[in-house]
Amino acid sequence: MKNTLLTAIAILISGYLCSLGLPWWGITPVAVLIGWFFAANGLKSFFGGFLGGFLLWYSTAWFADDANAGMLSTKVGQLFMGLNGQQLMLVTGVLGGMLAAFAALTGKMAKDMLIKPNTGRKRNYLQERRR
Repeated sequence: MKNTLLTAIAILISGYLCSLGLPWWGITPVAVLIGWFFAANGLKSFFGGFLGGFLLWYSTAWFADDANAGMLSTKVGQLFMGLNGQQLMLVTGVLGGMLAAFAALTGKMAKDMLIKPNTGRKRNYLQERRR
């Protein structure tokens, strides 16, 4: 639980800072690095990435919607099968969450694949992976 929340908070803060100068997909390399360094296992990295990405994208959409009194989200929602503003912001949050979740999972899996685990035994890495 601790690593999941740490991953989510790190993605939320660093994703926000990177969004000031990077395009919308700038959260992806950030989440890969955070998944590499913070996540304990694949499931925790996925849920931590989803939580951080969801909160970042949903809050960004909410602040933008609040700034123009919901006019823009209502008009864009009408283009997408009549969604209201809240549903459109929820879809935005889920898309951002999935983007960050798969990126954090990619970082964790890349670390598992490239870094040899320290088991303290004399067996080599391939013998440990076969077990």
